[in-house]
Amino acid sequence: MRTAYEENRRYFRRAYESGVHGWETREPSAYVIRNLGLVAREASGRRLLDVGCGEGRHCVAAAKMGFRPIGMDYEALAVERAQAFAREASVADRIRFVAADVYALPFAPASFDMALDYGCLHHQKKADWPRYCAAIIAALRPRGWFLLSVFSAKFRVFGESRSSWHLAHGAYRRLFTSDDLRQLFDADFEFLALQEERDDVRGFWHVLMRRKAAR
Repeated sequence: MRTAYEENRRYFRRAYESGVHGWETREPSAYVIRNLGLVAREASGRRLLDVGCGEGRHCVAAAKMGFRPIGMDYEALAVERAQAFAREASVADRIRFVAADVYALPFAPASFDMALDYGCLHHQKKADWPRYCAAIIAALRPRGWFLLSVFSAKFRVFGESRSSWHLAHGAYRRLFTSDDLRQLFDADFEFLALQEERDDVRGFWHVLMRRKAAR
C-alpha cells in the first residue's frame, strides 16, 4: 500500500502530465495580490520564495509587482510549465524556478524577505507540521513575511464527512481550523490577517504573518 506522500507524488505527476486538475493555472488569487501589495509597501527587500509554485501564476504576478521570486515545486513538470508561463508573460528574466522539496530547501538560511504557500501545507501530514514550520522559519529573515492559504474545515468537496483529513481524489488533504493555525505558528509568527474565504462547497484560510525577531 502506498503512503500518503507516495499518493501525493502520483497525483501531482498525473495532474501536470494531463493539465487536468482543480486549480487555477494563470490567474493569481485576489488574496495573494492584495497581500503582496501590502508587503510591497513595507518591505525593504523583495526576495520571495513561492513554496509549491505549481504553474507559476503567483511568481509571475509577484515579478510584475517588483518582487524577485524563486518558485519551488517538487514536481519537475510543474517547474517546466512555470518556466514556460514566465516566458509567455515576458518575466522569465526576473524569476528563478527550482525543483526541490520543502523539507530540503536548497537555500542559505534567512535568504528571503517573504515566503508564499498557496496550497502546499494542506497536503502535509500533521506529524510533519513542525518540520514544515521549521523550514519556513529557516528560509525567512527575522521579521520576514509569510503568506499562507490552506483548506479550511468548511471545505466540503469530500461530502459531509467531518474528518479533518482525507486521502481521496488521489491525494492527501488536510482541513485546518483557525486554532490549528494559531497552535502551529503563534510561537514564531505575528498574525497580521486571518480571513476565511467560503462558498457553498469550498473553504480556505488566507493568513498573513510576520516572523518574530530572533530571540
